[in-house]
Amino acid sequence: MSQMTATARVHAHPRPSRSRGAAAPARPPLRVVRAAPAAVGSFWYAMVLGALIVSGLLLMLMLNMARAEGSFVLSDLRDEHASLHAEQVTLETELADLSSPSTLAGKATDLGMVASPSTAILRLSDDSLVGVAAMVQGGKTHTVDLPKASSADEDQSAGE
Repeated sequence: MSQMTATARVHAHPRPSRSRGAAAPARPPLRVVRAAPAAVGSFWYAMVLGALIVSGLLLMLMLNMARAEGSFVLSDLRDEHASLHAEQVTLETELADLSSPSTLAGKATDLGMVASPSTAILRLSDDSLVGVAAMVQGGKTHTVDLPKASSADEDQSAGE
């Protein structure tokens, strides 16, 4: 601040002058003041606050334990999934080996089966037999002939 402003302020607000003859206003006599009364609810407030903090910490501990348990369960399930997948792959490989044409032909030969010289196919769409099935037995062939299927109306009239 400049000196000019400081001077202006001093002159702008003059202090009231005290004359030596004027008596100072009377002050009340000093007295002893007791200590401030203790807050009534501070103990219970501290207890509730402490209980909230402890319960919050216990809740966090329980959540952390549940998460850790879930992690162990997840790890066990992943291990089980890996072992089941390995078993599935093994079984699929075994099934492919057992159902291969060479394995089936060998098993059929072990059971005494022989290959048929001709085949017959049953066509389900119109219940017709296509081809002639022949059985090999001592050089003789046996022809399989299926009777024609009758309709429901014919069966009902034949039953009467």
